[in-house]
Amino acid sequence: MNLERVAMAFLFALCLASRVPAVVPEHTTADGAVRLAGVGPDNPIVYDNDWWFDVFDNNYLWAQASVGNVNLRGNIVSRDMWDWQKGYHYTFEQSWKDAEKALKLARDSGLNHIPNLTRGADRVLLRPESGRIEDTVAHPSDGSRLIVAEAKKALPEKPLLVIVGGPQTTVANALLTNPEIAPNLVVFNLTVTGGYNGKDGWSAYLVATRTRSVDWGGGQFWDKDSVFTAKDFDALPDNPFTLDMKRFIKTDLGRANQLGDGAPLVWLFQPRCWTGAEVRRAEFHGTTLRYVPVRPGETGDVLVIPKASTDLRASRDEFFRVMTNPKLFP
Repeated sequence: MNLERVAMAFLFALCLASRVPAVVPEHTTADGAVRLAGVGPDNPIVYDNDWWFDVFDNNYLWAQASVGNVNLRGNIVSRDMWDWQKGYHYTFEQSWKDAEKALKLARDSGLNHIPNLTRGADRVLLRPESGRIEDTVAHPSDGSRLIVAEAKKALPEKPLLVIVGGPQTTVANALLTNPEIAPNLVVFNLTVTGGYNGKDGWSAYLVATRTRSVDWGGGQFWDKDSVFTAKDFDALPDNPFTLDMKRFIKTDLGRANQLGDGAPLVWLFQPRCWTGAEVRRAEFHGTTLRYVPVRPGETGDVLVIPKASTDLRASRDEFFRVMTNPKLFP
């Protein structure tokens, strides 16, 4: 019997039984790089996003998959939950068609080994009157079932990585329907505290307090032109996949969004992209999740990578190391 695995499962069971701090990912910071125990490029990965043409991260991830450098197990499309209190600003089908177009550009340009799209959450999770996560009504989807299936194949010491670029609703549903998968997950997200990706605050709170969670930005976002400029993309050959990137970086949104939701992806292959980390506590207020700093020695729920602890040059270099790989576009 693996005692370490049993101990971790017991600790997660305690988290589920009462409101105690979640298990913060075991990590070290040495030689200017953040590393997470049991996390590396060979972990199984599920990627989950709402929009696919306002960021460059799916370009990077799919390029890595095409050349065989990543164990990508699925691409989940979740709904943009903006203005859900008013009946939602966008339909699920808008996000789905966005992802379909992105996938077509990649495949038309010769990229391979990209999993088909899977439908994720189409509605937020509502905080129950009791305030107890266990009383939350789940709305499972093919996407949440995919996460459950892949997590059951993983191990606490070699977990499934779920990279979430939009709301965390789909992974939250997976944890609600199958809480036993919590030890086998590490969830990465970006700027959910008061930001666009935090639209479904209850789901974000559920993930932060029920499994291992890593947040980039801690509520902050990229500065304009801080990672990329249009000139950086000139070295890429012209095909449908790259021409759209060249188009997007010249737009105001492209210049503002920069690496978008992709900070965890470049870090996964180049740990020097992140130079420091902080443990914070998750708190839910109204409809919003907040990450609150903790004092030295205090326990917390999540690992936050501050914006100031991001090596922008290393992030850019890693991105273009992959995009200029001669094996990518033969």
